[in-house]
Amino acid sequence: MQLGKREFTVKLPAKLPYLLMGYKVPVLATAENKQDVYALEMLSAILDGGNSARFAKNLTRGSEVAASAGASYSLTGRLDSLFLFDAIPSKGKTIEDVKQALKKEMAQMMKGNIDEAELKRVKAGVLASKIYGRDSIFYQAMQIGTAETIGLDYKKLDEYVEQIQKVTIADVQRVAKKYFNENQLTVANLYPLPLK
Repeated sequence: MQLGKREFTVKLPAKLPYLLMGYKVPVLATAENKQDVYALEMLSAILDGGNSARFAKNLTRGSEVAASAGASYSLTGRLDSLFLFDAIPSKGKTIEDVKQALKKEMAQMMKGNIDEAELKRVKAGVLASKIYGRDSIFYQAMQIGTAETIGLDYKKLDEYVEQIQKVTIADVQRVAKKYFNENQLTVANLYPLPLK
């Protein structure tokens, strides 16, 4: 169990600075409240689910504070995992600028600043991706194999669509408040040194 924020800095030869932030979160196999994992899945898609998602709209195109910014979460795993944020600052911006911009977007999620139309659009994208993935026998076998290796009955995968449909704005707000806690945060900062 993490008892406070951890932050470290790495200085290596690289072309660009890079920020990686991770918050401790449960997965389907470990969550006490299973609805949390589906709300976290939706939260990830709201922030980084394509060109119309928050990070693309607000950070890379809007304020142009980031050359790239992402959020990722996987609900499958044997043990608790991390909800990850990563970003590369735009030219003339710093890691601190990007860090503050990411935190501002997280604060918006904690306030529940999402409308029903946005949630509906994001759900449609998440569900389409999942359903079209089932067209592949390989993908289905991979999903079943992954579920069984983490100790999860593969039949739980059939509940995904129904559970995603149940996620509300209040659920997204609740998990953002619950898990985006400084005491559960680990931050890695890469400051580039000249390439030789």
